[in-house]
Amino acid sequence: MASERDGPDPNEGVHVRRLDVVDTLRWSWYALGDHLELAAVAFAVQLVGLGASLGVTYESPTDPPTVADWAWPASLAFAVGLVVVWGVCYLTAADAVAERTSPLAERLVGATKRVPAVIGASLLLWPLVSIGFALFVLPGLYLVHRLVLAYPACVIDGRGPLASLRSSWAVAGGGVWKIVGVSLVSVALTSVSVVVSRTIGAVSGPAALALSTGVSSALLALFGLAVGHLYLEASRNA
Repeated sequence: MASERDGPDPNEGVHVRRLDVVDTLRWSWYALGDHLELAAVAFAVQLVGLGASLGVTYESPTDPPTVADWAWPASLAFAVGLVVVWGVCYLTAADAVAERTSPLAERLVGATKRVPAVIGASLLLWPLVSIGFALFVLPGLYLVHRLVLAYPACVIDGRGPLASLRSSWAVAGGGVWKIVGVSLVSVALTSVSVVVSRTIGAVSGPAALALSTGVSSALLALFGLAVGHLYLEASRNA
């Protein structure tokens, strides 16, 4: 019978301490401090997103936007870049809990190789979530947080799209509320960051906008590490 896993388990036998929401975020903060290259990679990807946004112009509020030809590939590169950034964060979390280090290039290559599988997991996950939201909001929210650990399962353990969803469903059941808690903090801080970014960008110009983009990049890396730890904690202690 074929294995559900596409690659080796790099954290087999590693015990991961159970943390609450606050301690998960504290752990992620210290891990980010040890791996500031994550924020740098996220910043580079965000710059691609900012560049893509320059190719979208609005003649008037009522007319559809005009999109430059080069904006489409730039937007695609931004989307793929985000997947890679999160994958690098998951692999960094796996290194951190195992108390080992690996070169950034190695993590970038590992995360990039898993992009097709992550996209496949998304194509399976989001229709299910959409059905949940169509039925009622709460089922949709539950499915999002019960299945979101499919992404680190895909990257860290090399699982295929369907196996990743099964893994997330199996291991996230007892920690859904913890995942919800981390998610709420992520949404709150990211929303504040977006508002501040737009305000500063309108008032203070490019330098301040670059600073706010740096903050949002750090938040992206922080919560990528948190999701990685949530998966490792749930799967290694199952």
